[in-house]
Amino acid sequence: MTTAQPIWQQIAQLGDSHPVEYGGYWIFTDETGVYDAEAELLDSPDHEDGEYIAHRFGLDRCTFIAGVLSDNRFHPDKPAWFADRLASVAECMGAKLAEIIEMLCSDDAIERAAAYRMIGEYHGFDNLDSYPLVMTRAEAEARYSAPLYA
Repeated sequence: MTTAQPIWQQIAQLGDSHPVEYGGYWIFTDETGVYDAEAELLDSPDHEDGEYIAHRFGLDRCTFIAGVLSDNRFHPDKPAWFADRLASVAECMGAKLAEIIEMLCSDDAIERAAAYRMIGEYHGFDNLDSYPLVMTRAEAEARYSAPLYA
């Protein structure tokens, strides 16, 4: 038995309209329906010769059952790694804890993307993707000059 490979479709770009200059945030869904949505966040450098860093991470749909926020659909009794600090994330981001939980449990990948971005901003995006893509400006321009996976 083989598993279908994902066919990624870009559904949104939530970052700046000039992502190489100011950063971008793309949201993708898998047309095969096998894989959860993913996001790619481009962090542009503060100076001209700096490195561009792209973090790619899953937007796993969470569950919230009996007070447990889980990102594991097979073990909903096991809390997500970020669950115990989610109140701190909410406070830091000026959001309500219940709203972030609702976003993480949403069917809408864009809502989940907003919540995961808050988690990444608080904990650091290396906690969502510990092997980011590091690029030069020329590589970033080549990668992001057209819609990804269009």
